[in-house]
Amino acid sequence: MGYMESGKLQTDDAVLMYMQRLDDHRKMCELTGRYAEAGAAASRIQELKTAQAQRLRGELATVQASELSQLQDKFQQETKAFDAEWRDRVAAYEAGVAAQLTALKAAHDAQTADFLLQCELNRPAKPHHSAEYLNNRKIEERLVKQGQYRKAHELKVAADAMYHTELASTHASWDSEVEIKKTKLATKQQSELEALLQRAARGRDELELRRLDEAEKRGNRFRCVVQVRSDLQCIRTVGVCMQQLHWWVHS
Repeated sequence: MGYMESGKLQTDDAVLMYMQRLDDHRKMCELTGRYAEAGAAASRIQELKTAQAQRLRGELATVQASELSQLQDKFQQETKAFDAEWRDRVAAYEAGVAAQLTALKAAHDAQTADFLLQCELNRPAKPHHSAEYLNNRKIEERLVKQGQYRKAHELKVAADAMYHTELASTHASWDSEVEIKKTKLATKQQSELEALLQRAARGRDELELRRLDEAEKRGNRFRCVVQVRSDLQCIRTVGVCMQQLHWWVHS
């Protein structure tokens, strides 16, 4: 049973028993004066101790690497889920902005269409008559009543021409006023659009700042977990060293 199953680094009992027999043999050789054979046994014991220590350190290193890999895999999976969630949040935000822009454009189009319709309906059908024109019409009526038809006709022709001139002037003045109002309406609508775009940009920046803040906190938590795990691994390594020291003292 290995460390992953038992939570402890296990020594090889068969090797330990063999080392004990070698040590007993070494002591017997010392007592009987077979020093070369005793030295060979001692060297073999040392080789076995070194191999056992290397095996234990290797198993611990494998466990520690596996634990770190699992931590990293979990963090990567959580990061993918985190990124996917934020993509959805950003997409939802952008969809909301697009909907607001569409609604604002529709409202502006409706305002413009209503404005143009009202301008057309209220466009003057008659000119704003001048005093001269009104006076000429009065003179025309008197001439007709007096039977001076030729003079009345000449004055009528002149008055008619004045009527069309004044009508054209009235229309020009109206059209100029309409253009001014139309420009003001367009300016107002553009300001509303820019205000919406600015709010959207601020919201987008705030959303990104929240994402970066959450990402930084996740990264910090992960680094803390890795540091704690590293500290635990150092403690385990110390434990292995103590276990090795125990073998050296008692074998």
